[in-house]
Amino acid sequence: MPNQTVTPPAPTHTQGPPVPATPQGATMPIETDGPSRTEKVMALVIAILCGTVGALLAFLITRHLEATSLVAVGSAGLSFLGVTGLVRYIEEKLGVL
Repeated sequence: MPNQTVTPPAPTHTQGPPVPATPQGATMPIETDGPSRTEKVMALVIAILCGTVGALLAFLITRHLEATSLVAVGSAGLSFLGVTGLVRYIEEKLGVL
């Protein structure tokens, strides 16, 4: 029997999906588990809009109940702060902020 050597087959390397190229000097964004900056800004805008609606309703109700303008404005201001704070608190508990 002649001297025969058995060579194993060469390993095949599989490549993963291609990675998209980034512009020179740019870095890839780091993914985080929390909300993005845009989502946080939108959450704050929603809180401010809810506060504005609450202030308008408080102003209209106090004027309808024949309160003076100063009392109505004060009531609207406190309602704005209260509703905005409440909505921000709820958003923080939900993990939006």
